[in-house]
Amino acid sequence: MTSYRILHEGKYNERIYQERVSRSLCFLGRNENEQQAAQERLSKAVVGIAGTGGIGGAMAMRLARLGVRHLKIADPQDFDWTNVNRQLGASAETIGRNKAEVVGELTFQLAGDVTIEVYKDGITKENAAEFVDGCDLILDQLEFYVIPEKYALHRAFRQSATCKEILACSVVGWAAHLYKFEKDSMPLEEWYGVAEDANFDAAVNDRLIKLWAPRLPHFPSYNEILQWIDRNDAVPIFAGAPPLAEGILTQRVALSLINKEYPPYAEWLPPIPQMYCYDAATFHGQLVTSDGRFKNEGTLAVTWRGFGLAAD
Repeated sequence: MTSYRILHEGKYNERIYQERVSRSLCFLGRNENEQQAAQERLSKAVVGIAGTGGIGGAMAMRLARLGVRHLKIADPQDFDWTNVNRQLGASAETIGRNKAEVVGELTFQLAGDVTIEVYKDGITKENAAEFVDGCDLILDQLEFYVIPEKYALHRAFRQSATCKEILACSVVGWAAHLYKFEKDSMPLEEWYGVAEDANFDAAVNDRLIKLWAPRLPHFPSYNEILQWIDRNDAVPIFAGAPPLAEGILTQRVALSLINKEYPPYAEWLPPIPQMYCYDAATFHGQLVTSDGRFKNEGTLAVTWRGFGLAAD
C-alpha cells in the first residue's frame, strides 16, 4: 500500500553544496580526507523522521543544513494554535495545513538540493515498511501514546537491511531525554510492556510517562501534570525544551551517520533501557536506566513539600 506521498526532488550542485556545508567540515574528522569522507556519508544518507512536531520538524531543517540530502518525513496531523509555541512551520498562515507537508516545503526551499518524501498519512501499520525502506537512520518522534504506529515503525526497523538504529528525544519541563534502539537491544514492545491493542487508561498513561520522562522538573508536581493532561487531552510542552532536544539529537545523528559515535570521537550512548537526560534548569546531565520509576523522586518530594504541592 502506498501512502499519500508528496515528493520534492532535489537538484544537486556540487559547488553550492560544498560551500554551504563548509563551516561544519572541520569537525567531521582528524584530517581533510577524513572530513570529506564523512561529509560524503552525510550527503548520501537517507534519514526518516516519523513525526514533524516540535522536535521532528526542526530536525528536518537541521539535517538538511548539515548536508543530508534525502529525507523521509511523516505526520498525519494539521497545525493548530497550540503548536505555534514551538513547532517549525506553525504560523497564522499554516493553521489547518498538514505538518509534514509544510515542513517538507520549508526544508526543500532551504537549498533545493534535498530530496524530501512527505507522508501526509503519517506512519501506519500499512506503510511503516515502505517508510523505513532505504533509510540509514530513523528518528522516532511519534507521540509516546501512539502505540500501534510506533510498534509498526520499530518492527519495520528491525527487519530493515539498511537502517542502523532508531534515535529519539523527548522533553518534559526544562529537560530533554535522548535514547536509541539498536537491532539487538531491548525492543520498544518489551520496554513499553504494553499490548498493541491495550486500552489507553490511567495505568498505561502513568507507565509510559515514567518511561520516556524518567526525570521530572522541580515544578509543577506530577499530580498537577496529570491533571493538566486530563483537562486538556494533550501533553504540556515548555516552548524552550524542543530546541534543547534538537541540539542534542542533531549531534548524535551526525555522529551516528559518520560512524563516530564511539571513543575517541565521542562517548557511546547505550541503547534503551538506558537514556541520557539533561536538565537545562539545573545544568544536570546523566545516563539513567528507564525502568518506569522517576529517578529524582526523592528530591522532588522534598521540593514539592517546600512548594506546598502534593506529589500524588
